[in-house]
Amino acid sequence: MKNLTESLVIAKAMREWEKVYLPEIRVLSNHTLRSYHEAVTLYAIFMKDIKSIDCDNLSGDTFSIANIHEWMLWLKKERSCSNSTCNQRLAGLKNFLKFLSKKDSRFIQMGMEAKEIKQMRYIRPAQVEITQETIKAIFNVIDLKTKIGKRDFTLFYLIYSIGARIGEVLSLKISDIYLNEPNGKNYIAILGKGAKRRSPPILKEVALVLKGYIEMFHGKQPNLGDPLFFVHFDGRKKKITQEGVNKRLKKYAKKAHCFNPEVPDNLHCHQLRHARASHWLEQHLNIVAIQRLMGHADINTTMQYIFVSTEQKNQALATLEDDVITDTGKKWKNIRKKKDLLEYLGLKE
Repeated sequence: MKNLTESLVIAKAMREWEKVYLPEIRVLSNHTLRSYHEAVTLYAIFMKDIKSIDCDNLSGDTFSIANIHEWMLWLKKERSCSNSTCNQRLAGLKNFLKFLSKKDSRFIQMGMEAKEIKQMRYIRPAQVEITQETIKAIFNVIDLKTKIGKRDFTLFYLIYSIGARIGEVLSLKISDIYLNEPNGKNYIAILGKGAKRRSPPILKEVALVLKGYIEMFHGKQPNLGDPLFFVHFDGRKKKITQEGVNKRLKKYAKKAHCFNPEVPDNLHCHQLRHARASHWLEQHLNIVAIQRLMGHADINTTMQYIFVSTEQKNQALATLEDDVITDTGKKWKNIRKKKDLLEYLGLKE
């Protein structure tokens, strides 16, 4: 009877977590929702096929540390998941178990134990440097003589210019664009992660491109409720999918790579966001200002986005070298005066 009761609680919590808590209370992105759904689905498949768990014997014990560890090995060996992907799946399962432990006190201990499960170790791939010249090379290969080319140029130019997430830009409606504000202080109203709102300013050049795009694709009197970037489906305007946009960007990146080998031929939209943060830093924008423009709650997240260019590294090393030489020269003069052996050999401060 205990197992049956726990089974019903778990099933009810799972539905509430997926259908209400994640999308409506946490307001997570579609990408994160899909990732979390995939995580718990794979765990259920593992439990059903490997552990013979069904509706009758589903309980808190189903989510034991031993089972979760075995599941992660199963993901790695049977599903050929990388350590990074296994960690993403673990994060999704942990999120559900945290929610479950708050719904019913019987699962508190289980939630606490699951929280302590360590991620698999993996080597984070090196961040690719995307210079401002790389960005120019990509924009230069977009054919502005075609309508689709003008749409793509506007889309990628907007993503890069304000350092936005691809999902944020594709969710924009005409009503979110403010292009005729007093004193030319145009901006975009963005709804970011966790339902956090921000209003990045639009530069004059970007505003001109957006105005031309809106008039061409939406007419002189656009419907304010229409998605800014869209495709026609069943006679209606539907927002473009992230997968479709990334395919378009990869196409242009491969074309630009033929002219400039520094352009990554497998570029994706999130790298434009990383590039914008790095280029803002190169232009001496304050890191706190970059954090706010990017919509990051934690400045440490912003720091992970920023790539220190080779030129910046060389400048830093040159400055350090100058300081070391100057400081060493001063110490050398002092050492010659004091004539102490340890100081002479540089073994004493």
